[in-house]
Amino acid sequence: MNAPRPNDHDQASGPRPIVLYATMFGATELVAEQVALALQRELGTTVPCRDLAYLDLGVLADHDLLVVGLSTWNIGQLPSDMELRLPELAALDLNGKLLALFGTGDAVGYPDTYLDALEIVNDALIPTGVERIGAWPVAGYSFVESRAQRGDMFLGLGVDEDNEPELTEERVNAWTRKVLADYAETAPRVRLLAV
Repeated sequence: MNAPRPNDHDQASGPRPIVLYATMFGATELVAEQVALALQRELGTTVPCRDLAYLDLGVLADHDLLVVGLSTWNIGQLPSDMELRLPELAALDLNGKLLALFGTGDAVGYPDTYLDALEIVNDALIPTGVERIGAWPVAGYSFVESRAQRGDMFLGLGVDEDNEPELTEERVNAWTRKVLADYAETAPRVRLLAV
């Protein structure tokens, strides 16, 4: 019998997250690193943080929680790396996996398209069989419109490093705890579907 590899986990051992990001100027990468560190603190284990531009998508097989971050570029567009990789991601079979989204945006400069890229990614990945968790309240944000808004919630965490960087750490820490709570509530049902 082979000894288990360090990354081998049985499904009952808890989440096996990976943080993926697409960035234009580096803000999303910095937030992604904060998200990975917050998850590491909560879980007591290493959480990889990878740039989608250079990621071998085969590594996703080892993870059941995909935490995806991206910026909303210009007037509601995807960052170029996400635009290039999204068709590949959307072609995967992600049944049994959970998806948590976070986005960076400028709510002052682009108040009509704040976090719009989250909806684009969400809509492309839901047909893969992944189940989204980690919705986040819109309360406390100032923007005009967002395609990422569903009622009083965003599809995921919103971060505005341009105008509210002092709120990022607190929001990231609270959101990662919520993602893990959502995971605990959702994972058993998703795992049954994946068998």
